Amino acid sequence: MNRQRGSMAVEIVILTPVFVLLLVFIAYVTRVTMAQHELLRAADTAARTASQAQMNSMSHRGAEVAYQSMRENGSHCVSFQVQVNRRSVEGIMQVEVTTQCRVNVLGLSLLGIRSPVLKATSTEVIDVYRHP
Repeated sequence: MNRQRGSMAVEIVILTPVFVLLLVFIAYVTRVTMAQHELLRAADTAARTASQAQMNSMSHRGAEVAYQSMRENGSHCVSFQVQVNRRSVEGIMQVEVTTQCRVNVLGLSLLGIRSPVLKATSTEVIDVYRHP
């Protein structure tokens, strides 16, 4: 007589929720990682553009390019903020762009986690030989 009759069905019933949670966790980690890369790309692009812009339009151009970059990349963010600052470090003018977003975790509520807030910063030296 086979004592293990039906044990495979019990194992499947027990392990299925574990596999589902594992897949949801993988989706969550992927979404957060992609959002972090999008943020860093937006900050880098905005800092590069702002460093080549005129002083009076530097903040506006940097923020505009950051928002455009996030739109074009199909953002995984619910809310998005940009801060563009100019500063002088040892006589060298720099522009620093900080981007921040709250990651969209819609559809991943099985894990019971809140939407994380991510931040990325990029600094570029202001181009003194930029076009007038």
